[in-house]
Amino acid sequence: MRDVELYRHLLGLEAPWTVRSVELNVPGQRVDVWASHAEDVRWPCPECGTSLGLYDHSEERMWRHLDSCQFMTYLHAQPPRVECPSHGVRQVRLPWAEVRARFTALFERLAIDVLKETDIRGATRILRISWDEAWHILERAVERGQRAKRPRVTPHLGVDEKAIAKGHQYLTLVCDLDRSTVEYLAEDRKQASLEGYFAGLSEAQLAGLKTQVDAFEGDGSALAQNMVVTKLAPAFRTIMTNSEGALMDLFRSMTDASQHPAAPGPRLRSPSPLSSVPTGPTTTAEVPTGPNVEGPNR
Repeated sequence: MRDVELYRHLLGLEAPWTVRSVELNVPGQRVDVWASHAEDVRWPCPECGTSLGLYDHSEERMWRHLDSCQFMTYLHAQPPRVECPSHGVRQVRLPWAEVRARFTALFERLAIDVLKETDIRGATRILRISWDEAWHILERAVERGQRAKRPRVTPHLGVDEKAIAKGHQYLTLVCDLDRSTVEYLAEDRKQASLEGYFAGLSEAQLAGLKTQVDAFEGDGSALAQNMVVTKLAPAFRTIMTNSEGALMDLFRSMTDASQHPAAPGPRLRSPSPLSSVPTGPTTTAEVPTGPNVEGPNR
């Protein structure tokens, strides 16, 4: 019983969950832990929170947990399901991992810390996971960070394109030059690539964009200029009606050029080159929360 109680504490399991059994495989350097729950438990619907009785269980799943010394540790459980009158049959949320995750929240938190200090290849060697698993953790962290971000005005935008592979494959990036954060990524370098960023902004955010949008020389400059004129010109006219100086002159020439497509438009240079802005997603990543992890559970 000592090993069962030990792993209940290591996993941070609380009622109605507990550890049913622990299996140690010394030759394989592995520990497998099985979790189960008490009977007659009512579970909240993951969609609306309605308290419901148990409907059935999903098939047994396995999650990688923090290593026990040099032994890789795996948690096994059959997730309960409920039948909600409004949402149908749904799997309940588990306290140790997020939906569709293959790792516990505590393992993902460690993995994110490692990924911040090294590259993907280094993280795979340290954590003993595959390349795809490392990217999966990284993508989930960025998604959490994006969901947690509150809408705000980004006064100084940087728009650029980055070649990501041979064969003219590109990404379009929108960056906050003041905070040095990547705000938006899209495949290719077409107008539709950049339209996705503006489509996600509210009217208040569009109106709040101030005095400076930085386009860059190169193949992306015409795209950025066109989007500035078509999407931001109304807000700029409101903000800059009484403005004078070089920036206003450039703005006027841009709006004039938009009325005459054959005329070459101006090329704007960013006072803060995008090369100094980190292109990785760590600025928006959030670590998952779970048992004994600081922050609210997700």
